[in-house]
Amino acid sequence: MTKSIAVAGKGGTGKSTIAALMVLYLKRNNLTPVLAIDSDPDSNLGTLLGIEPHLTLGDLKNETIEGLKNLPAGISKANYFETGLQEIIEESKGFDLITMGRGEGPGCYCYLNNLVRKFHEDLMNSYKWVVIDNEAGLEHISRRTTTNINSLIVVVNNNPISFHTAKRIDILTEKLKISFERKFVIGNMIKKEFEEDFIRKISELNMEYICNIPYSSELEEAVMKGEPVSNVCDQFDGYLDLIFRKIGGQ
Repeated sequence: MTKSIAVAGKGGTGKSTIAALMVLYLKRNNLTPVLAIDSDPDSNLGTLLGIEPHLTLGDLKNETIEGLKNLPAGISKANYFETGLQEIIEESKGFDLITMGRGEGPGCYCYLNNLVRKFHEDLMNSYKWVVIDNEAGLEHISRRTTTNINSLIVVVNNNPISFHTAKRIDILTEKLKISFERKFVIGNMIKKEFEEDFIRKISELNMEYICNIPYSSELEEAVMKGEPVSNVCDQFDGYLDLIFRKIGGQ
């Protein structure tokens, strides 16, 4: 049975980096195959994983809008688009990557979005794990694009606004009655002098606190240089062990 994780939070909290560390951890521990989905329009997950997408879903949607104007005889809209969907899957050893990108230009995307949702649901069954790096903030939740998720992980850092975002995500998921089996909070590089206040604020949320990922100069250097984090990810294995024990991955 496929297990799925959605990583969310304010922009700049390091959620894409943590999502990448999770994917690489699953790969190193042979908990494969893994599907990594980059649904953040900034599209950094591929870079962190060391695989660059040649085509995004946003590109495909725009091309399809144009292609439907001259659709070949005997080919349905669904078949035409689903053929393209297969092409956006970037394959790597142990995991595959789908990058959502940005959908721009004129035209209605409602029909295409429904096809994407169905494609996503069908595709998930082919993987042991699905890790989704969501766009910053609340858009993915308010539009209900994050569905059928086992674990929601919200990343918080020293920025006080990141706590506000976590609280709003907590409230919104309850208000919209979005079904997550469990909701968690992970701290990212919370400074020691702020830990007590951090724990106090987390206790106000209807989310379970897992751990605080410590600062790493090697990780920061890799991210700043736009390099894959695979060479430095093993130093976080203890924290990732804890994360996956908490969410029921071990």
